[in-house]
Amino acid sequence: MPIWTNAPPPSAVGPGLRIVRTPTAGTVAGAITCPDLVGCATHYYQHRTLPCEGVNCPACADGIGWRWHGWVSCVLASTNEHVLFEFTAPAADFFQRHREAWQTLRGCVFHATRVNNKPNGRITIKTKMLDPSKLALPEPPNIPLALAHIWGLPPEQTQQRGTVKEHPAIKIDRQTTVQPNGNGASTNAIH
Repeated sequence: MPIWTNAPPPSAVGPGLRIVRTPTAGTVAGAITCPDLVGCATHYYQHRTLPCEGVNCPACADGIGWRWHGWVSCVLASTNEHVLFEFTAPAADFFQRHREAWQTLRGCVFHATRVNNKPNGRITIKTKMLDPSKLALPEPPNIPLALAHIWGLPPEQTQQRGTVKEHPAIKIDRQTTVQPNGNGASTNAIH
């Protein structure tokens, strides 16, 4: 017999989040809910964007070039929807400068636009920090888990959050440390 309720449980949100990109014309405005950005090398392969798998990557083996994409979780100002905002490496600089100034991205309010209103036009992002006590933000999702869900990857592939996975073309100049994750395995974190 079913047990009826008048609201879903808090855990029903799950990893399924919509990805939002800066439109050709217009603005994406939102408040970031996560403390840091997450990114990886990706390929446009077999009609979709997929993460680069490093040494054994089928897209690399087929000669498909890669580009870095980053994501932050945010609440859209227009709809209050919790989404993932996707951007490329040049746009990440805006978020990195904000993070360096405030030590977090959580609470950062941003407006992203394309400078010349072209589909692949350069993106500019304006950021400012809001008083966290005046902003009721939801808890951030597990971005790698949400992306694994979107890409159809097993959840266990999300354990190496923040690493470069030995990709020869990516260099990170911040210190990387290995920390146990509680189940005997290790996860890498960038500090």
